[in-house]
Amino acid sequence: MRELSLKIVGTFSKVLKKDGSLLFKSDFKDCDFLLDFNYLYHFKFKTKWKIASITKTAKGFVIRLDKVDTFKKAEFFVGEKFALPGNEISGRSQDLFIGMEVLDKSGKILGKIVGFTQTPAYSLTEIEKTDGDSVFIPFTGNFFETGNGNVTLKNSHF
Repeated sequence: MRELSLKIVGTFSKVLKKDGSLLFKSDFKDCDFLLDFNYLYHFKFKTKWKIASITKTAKGFVIRLDKVDTFKKAEFFVGEKFALPGNEISGRSQDLFIGMEVLDKSGKILGKIVGFTQTPAYSLTEIEKTDGDSVFIPFTGNFFETGNGNVTLKNSHF
């Protein structure tokens, strides 16, 4: 049996209500995709927890897990990391690209993605080049191709 490949998406930071509602802090800036899921996995133990309710707030998400219906039960989750299967969140957050190598069309490594800066029209990708300098390139289909676990710069002008 193949082991489930989980990617940490965040941590429960505190219990909010007597009904077991918890504040969940995402590890991603663009985390709205979490609203599309009806479960989370405890990262360490790989146990699957059904989400009874989820609401986005300014400080994160208010999540109530199924069968966690008291303050006391919810306290066990504070500080715990939760995850989702990597294949199910692939492409749903730019933050997943941070740390990935950027290749040219021939497969040569140009550098690695170290961050994103949002503009009104698109995100700028910060790439740390192999020589240590950084460049910023719009993270759009005009400049990048993504797929098969690779990020390829269409026209390398480094």
